[in-house]
Amino acid sequence: MVDRAVGVRASADVLGIEGVSPAWRVEAGDVQLFGIAGLRVDGVRTSARVGSFLAGVSIAQLASPVGSESRAELELGYRPGARWLCRARAGVETVAITGAAGERAILAGFYSRAEVGRIAAIADVDVVSRDHVRDVEIAIALAGQAGPVSIVATSRFDGDAVAAAGIAVVSRVAGRLALVAGYDDGTESIRGAALVSLSSWQLGVGVFQHAVLGVSQGVTLSWWH
Repeated sequence: MVDRAVGVRASADVLGIEGVSPAWRVEAGDVQLFGIAGLRVDGVRTSARVGSFLAGVSIAQLASPVGSESRAELELGYRPGARWLCRARAGVETVAITGAAGERAILAGFYSRAEVGRIAAIADVDVVSRDHVRDVEIAIALAGQAGPVSIVATSRFDGDAVAAAGIAVVSRVAGRLALVAGYDDGTESIRGAALVSLSSWQLGVGVFQHAVLGVSQGVTLSWWH
């Protein structure tokens, strides 16, 4: 029996940039988890657009006192206009636990976003295949915008059961500053972040409070062209 002791999934979108589909983008992030020494997530993602076609590579690693996990993925996408986007991805995940044999899994996923007026519907499917085991996670979100404020409601399903629901609010305080606040009932965590955009750069700084484990801090840096 294999029990996964650590896990990581990284995904990021540039917030606060409406109507922008950059030809090239690079994002890097670092998160210190729960104030525990050695428990940290680092990752980098790069993507490019040529006409209506998208391609990207993302790499993330979680380091912990009991082992590590790494994930590498390749994404291919299609965006025929400003209202619809789809991406497919595939990759490899490796878990190494101290004192135990390593484990490798094959990753596959699909992401789609469609907009009608000021409402956007988002679906994300993530499949992790190991020896004799396959985990399927589905995330569905609805995002609506009213002036400078956007509200995002999400539901996550593991198999056919609801795993978590959440809500987030994004408010553009000024042209270059956006504030994000959210709650996830699956982890009972409260999250907050501030994003500052300057020219082709964006810096994000955030924290989230877990009901049992405590506080985590994270920082992201994005560049686009």
